[in-house]
Amino acid sequence: MSADGPSKPLSPAEATTQQLPIRTNSTSSQRQNGASFDIVRTYRELLNSDRDLTMGVAAIESLIELLAATPSSTAMELVETVKKEKANLLASTPNPLPLLAGADLFEQYLLRSLRGPTAPGTGTGPNRVLSFDETRQHLLDNRDLFAQRAKADRDSIAKWGSRYVSDGRIVLTAGGSRTVTKILLLAAADQSKHFKVIYITDDRNKRSEVAVAELRDAGLEVETISPHKAAYVLGNQKRINLVLVGTEVVMQNGGIISGMGTAQLAHLTKTVKGGIKRFYVAAETHKICRKTPIAYPMVNRVGVNQKDISKFDNIGVDLDPDAVGRLVAEQDEVDYTDPELIDGIITEQGVKMASQIWEMVDDYI
Repeated sequence: MSADGPSKPLSPAEATTQQLPIRTNSTSSQRQNGASFDIVRTYRELLNSDRDLTMGVAAIESLIELLAATPSSTAMELVETVKKEKANLLASTPNPLPLLAGADLFEQYLLRSLRGPTAPGTGTGPNRVLSFDETRQHLLDNRDLFAQRAKADRDSIAKWGSRYVSDGRIVLTAGGSRTVTKILLLAAADQSKHFKVIYITDDRNKRSEVAVAELRDAGLEVETISPHKAAYVLGNQKRINLVLVGTEVVMQNGGIISGMGTAQLAHLTKTVKGGIKRFYVAAETHKICRKTPIAYPMVNRVGVNQKDISKFDNIGVDLDPDAVGRLVAEQDEVDYTDPELIDGIITEQGVKMASQIWEMVDDYI
């Protein structure tokens, strides 16, 4: 489904957007019962209903559910409603960046669609421009297409990423990324490769425990270590040649915002002596966000509302209970990893240098 007409090939961003699923949920029944549409509740229900759903995809699905609930009579009204509800959704979470990446992608796609996608003509006649109502209905009717391609991104990333897993070597990873798990499982299925995994685990991150169990169930040898052993292992285990992590957001300069400790791991990978080790990030392109940190490493300045541990304002002082809910929970805190520390970003479009993210934003997103 192309916003510029059926004869033009899909750009990677449009193909990515089409891969994002729309699903029927309780929102539909709420509308039937006359309840008003609540995008925040819809987003949370979607996210809780599917472990494999990313925050960006859940944001997109919520906005598409909004289309079905919006009785807009003009394209301008629809766009204004989407902008308003998008703002409400972003304001509901202390870390809006993953949602912003998905919501921006959908908004750009919607704007292109409303400018005049074409419908096939009859016989040899020319294509005609869809009306506003037809455009809106076209987006809603294609939910099967969205659903069919929902998991294609991770499958494609796994194919690209598994090529970087070497026989007889060790992969070091952390964070519980579902995309990284998919890469390692696909690599493990290759009978020509025999490798091991060292997993950095943290009691606060239950996703790591799930990932480790899944990898071990597949027959992989997985050793777990605590975060404070990372430098020791990197320096002494010469067979580690790949450090692989996922991320919540890829910034448009190629840096990433991911779970706290990712930046530290990237620095250690580049500075600890003990063989050549490369730091790769696995990420779907719908995680690319049109923002660039302006003051490394302050994630607060790009919209993440978490406790600023670089200041000494909180020593010996209990946080205001009313403020706690507006801050990222400690186990969900994030940091920023500079693109200079990243050897490559594995996407469904292939493996990209961090510097190439600018081109993807300019050309497709």
